Amino acid sequence: MAARPTLLCAAFSARQIAESAGRAGYDALAVDFFADDDLKRAAKRSALVTGHYPDGFSADQLIAALEELAQGETPVGFVYGAGIEDRPELLDRIGQAWPVLGTGAAALASLKTPERFAALCAAADIAHPDITREAPADPKGWLSKQAGGAGGSHVRHADAGPPEPNRYCQRFVEGQRWSALIVAARGSAEVIGYSRQWCDPSGDEPFRYGGAVGPLTPPDEPAFQTAIDRLVASIEAEGIELKGIASLDFIRAQEGLYCLEINPRFGATVDVFDRPDAPLLTLHLDACEGRLPAARPRFAGVRASGLAWADRGLRTPERFSWPDWTADRTAPPASFEAGTPIATILAESESESAAVALFHERSLQLKQSLEGEPPSLDANSSGGADAKTAALAGLL
Repeated sequence: MAARPTLLCAAFSARQIAESAGRAGYDALAVDFFADDDLKRAAKRSALVTGHYPDGFSADQLIAALEELAQGETPVGFVYGAGIEDRPELLDRIGQAWPVLGTGAAALASLKTPERFAALCAAADIAHPDITREAPADPKGWLSKQAGGAGGSHVRHADAGPPEPNRYCQRFVEGQRWSALIVAARGSAEVIGYSRQWCDPSGDEPFRYGGAVGPLTPPDEPAFQTAIDRLVASIEAEGIELKGIASLDFIRAQEGLYCLEINPRFGATVDVFDRPDAPLLTLHLDACEGRLPAARPRFAGVRASGLAWADRGLRTPERFSWPDWTADRTAPPASFEAGTPIATILAESESESAAVALFHERSLQLKQSLEGEPPSLDANSSGGADAKTAALAGLL
């Protein structure tokens, strides 16, 4: 049997890319911050680099890890996820050694520069929240964000003083959070699916990423589709080459649709949309060669996926068995500091509300099991349309 082709990948957590690569017929050579058991199973070879979520990669450490993984292999290229978008110079260095499969360094720099992206939205006649590098006259109603930040942990309420270096202020817009997963090539894009997101705030991180649920149909899907088409055309018109998987984050406000940002790489919703019969990596690599899918993939059921965060210090017993509805599992015994992710929680059901309810039930059960408390909820149920389900769905 002929050896499968290999590809290099790196992300805060590279497990999702590695699993999609396996479904697409590739062996992953993966680097991330956690080196969980799931990644070791999904990747042909993997490497751990020291880092702290949500900070990005150290250039020298990442390059050294990739070089070590590539020894004796002939990778077809490099695929990236979260952890690189705020440092396009690192992507440029990687591109000197291996082909970057996806949006390149120059395009990434343009798309993740707040002023440039706001201008692209304006050219496409798409609303975008006001931004400034100066101190707002009144910080109330403004957010402070890191340019190129990921995961929501970098977002906080703006202070009275001017933004710190590499941060900017964006006006807060109230509304529903939606994300469109797309695959782009040559100035066109196809929507893979829509999801809704929710936050899991902590005292220091009020907009920390909680999870996402999909695929869903927005109540005004034509407006989303028009905005996506216009923005992708605007990006192409400016000579910015958007290639492969990307996600567009929106706020559906009372007065209309706002586009917040674009993440031109594999993101958190891979677990929601990746399927054995339509691996996202296959769609991604096809788009890198200029081919888009003829139709949107079909999905059965609704999936919720997100992070269970440690509210205080927790530890897994030496013989702890992770539930089969978790992912990104650390080999026991393991310790988790307050404010760090414990694991990814996966839930699937027939509706949005039921999938979200099941997600939160399972997250609670996992935390209780690590605290030595008996679970109070049935995490094998599919959820229901009761008051608790409605309340949990309201977190979106």
